[in-house]
Amino acid sequence: MAEGQGRSSGQGVKLLVLRDYMITHATREHPVKAKDAIGFLKLNGINATLKTIYNDFLILKYDFKCDIEYLPKEKAYYVKNPPFEPYQLRLMVDGIQSSKFITQTEAEKITNKIKGLGDIYTASELNRTSIVADRISSMNSSVVKDADKIHKAIAENRKIMFKYFHYVFCKSKLVKEYSKEPYVVSPFACYWNKGNYYLYAYTWDNRKKEKIFRFFRIDRMEGISDPLLEEREGKELFKPSAIKRPEAKVFDMYGGKKVKLVLRCQNRIAEYIEEQFGKKIMATDGENHFRVSVNVEVSPPFFAWIATFGKSIEIMSDGDGEKVIKEYKKFLNTALENYKGEE
Repeated sequence: MAEGQGRSSGQGVKLLVLRDYMITHATREHPVKAKDAIGFLKLNGINATLKTIYNDFLILKYDFKCDIEYLPKEKAYYVKNPPFEPYQLRLMVDGIQSSKFITQTEAEKITNKIKGLGDIYTASELNRTSIVADRISSMNSSVVKDADKIHKAIAENRKIMFKYFHYVFCKSKLVKEYSKEPYVVSPFACYWNKGNYYLYAYTWDNRKKEKIFRFFRIDRMEGISDPLLEEREGKELFKPSAIKRPEAKVFDMYGGKKVKLVLRCQNRIAEYIEEQFGKKIMATDGENHFRVSVNVEVSPPFFAWIATFGKSIEIMSDGDGEKVIKEYKKFLNTALENYKGEE
């Protein structure tokens, strides 16, 4: 066997090592010369010459789809289309760092792994930590991993089971209050909204005494089971558009009645309407107001959101509006009962 060949000298993994080196070091702004690649291989116990390195570049380009380009002026090489562009890595890190569902510790672990997917120059720019309002401070780390069981159940058309809890205030601290029985649901999709992660599933609703689609906060699910033997229900009723529509998802968790409302709003709060409901057709209504038609699930959080804007938003009596206005007044009067007798 000739010198420099065989597994003992590292030739068996040379292309792999060279490919990783080019992806992490050879960018358009920082091209590398052939001698630099040879030097790197030598540091890893792999022998190479100018003749063999040129041939290796061609093999990587045409056989392994690593698009290595030559720059005549610099007499150097770079990877034209890396697996991930710098902006794509930044988007991934920003998405992870801005998620309230992921703990800071877990976010940093994932960020460090993402940094390894790109070049060393981009990696240094990804050394950042986002301060996220309402990020959960602690969580059973298995919840994030157990979420894979949800996707597996969806792929296999099976139900899952889990315990679900809400936080309640008891004895000077927040404690978990679990549902009386574990939920057995038919999962259909996972949904990100305002930094939180939700499961959209078909299940029995005790209040309505019927099966409905509803959202569950995944970070409030414990003991998520492997896919059950039971097949999912509700396939003929599932509508992906019900998830994709940019409506006020924060209201959906309360399972209110879905209605179409017309809101009359002051011009100055247009950005808040767009933020909550997405881009809607806004019709001018006088010099200082506009009207907009929205679909919502009427619930206490919706009324609280409306009340936030005081006189800046008015629910119109069009369609279901008259009934909703009565419910809204009842909501406000109930809240005022806490202050009866006070001036």
